[in-house]
Amino acid sequence: MTSMRAILLAATVAALAVPAALAASPADIAKAVDPAVVQMVTGGNWEDGGKKGYYRAVMIAPATSASGAEVYLQWFQSAKDQTTPTLVLEVPIKEVNDLKLTDATLSMETLKANEFILYVEPNDPSKDTQQGFSVTATSPGKYTAVAGALPE
Repeated sequence: MTSMRAILLAATVAALAVPAALAASPADIAKAVDPAVVQMVTGGNWEDGGKKGYYRAVMIAPATSASGAEVYLQWFQSAKDQTTPTLVLEVPIKEVNDLKLTDATLSMETLKANEFILYVEPNDPSKDTQQGFSVTATSPGKYTAVAGALPE
């Protein structure tokens, strides 16, 4: 497991470790998020094979100055009894991560069920590209990335 994936896994576990019956305060939950998690957006809903849930995108800070920030898509299954959701799947967004950006802005929109649109806008003056991406996630593990497609 790479260090980025280990950090992401630790952040996810930390954020979801408290059972609903023993819910921590919002301040305690915020303190539990790993400092390497620099941005996170959550929204939308998906349904696939009888499972239902929501989407999340997480950006992890660069481990070194030579590496770039990494962005991951996550699919969470909502618990039927309103307890802690379960991480169903997590995938790196290769098209974005390959740019090795030092910083970017994440934003999202959901226009319909079974679709989560993530916008990744680079904030990296040291790179030749300022090209953003529109990443559309659908069922768990499936996404498409389109270069240059950002909201106006």
